[in-house]
Amino acid sequence: MNGKAISLFICLAICLVMGCSDEGGDEDAGPSSGSFSELTVSVSSPAPGSILSGDEAVKFEGEARGGEKPYSYQWRSALDGTLSTERSFSKYPSEMSKGRYVVVLMVTDDAGAKSQASITVTVL
Repeated sequence: MNGKAISLFICLAICLVMGCSDEGGDEDAGPSSGSFSELTVSVSSPAPGSILSGDEAVKFEGEARGGEKPYSYQWRSALDGTLSTERSFSKYPSEMSKGRYVVVLMVTDDAGAKSQASITVTVL
């Protein structure tokens, strides 16, 4: 009985080191099996709740993580439609409709997965 416990412990240790699991061992899953990470998006600039006014351009900047590169970007708002298809861009408040609204960054990865982030801004 003691020998069986030691053998079981050794098998378990090897299994942990080798990364095996009880999920059926699908050997045809390919190199990406287990390495998938969900696509996430964030807006780093401008800050949520920003008031945009004046003669200086405002930098809109977003970031995507996970999924499959390359990414495609689309910035839009209900008042002005598509603002840009770049990861980051600058826009003068005078080029934007006046009011308070949500700016949405939608990112699509190479596999077609989509994720979005949004901020609310006020343009004076």
